[in-house]
Amino acid sequence: MRTLIISLLILLNFILESTLFQYTRIFGVKPDFTIILITSYAIMQGSAAGSFIGLASGLLQDLFFGSAMGVNGLSYMLTGYLIGQSNENVFKDSFVPSIIFNIGAVFVYQHLFFLITYFSKNNISYIYALINIMIPQSI
Repeated sequence: MRTLIISLLILLNFILESTLFQYTRIFGVKPDFTIILITSYAIMQGSAAGSFIGLASGLLQDLFFGSAMGVNGLSYMLTGYLIGQSNENVFKDSFVPSIIFNIGAVFVYQHLFFLITYFSKNNISYIYALINIMIPQSI
């Protein structure tokens, strides 16, 4: 039953993010609800669950929208793992640590995504990506 609920959450997030939320912009930046799902689940359940949610969500995005298979999957999986490693040190009942972890998770995901694409085919400079993509996406 738990696996079914997780699968439905991943699928619902994917459908909403690829249709309705595709046109939602906050100060010109599209919010990444997949990171919110991964971070929330990794904080509550640990690194293995965060890695699984990240891998499944990322591979689903790669399958339908990615130019290279596995880039989002690997980036989301590592992000879920890293956030999940610190789940024992987080006060789970407060809202503030969740916001801080989500900002950190977006920053980690963007760095991992940049590194993977940089070594595969991307010729974008790090400073440009940091100023125009990573920092605005984190905020």
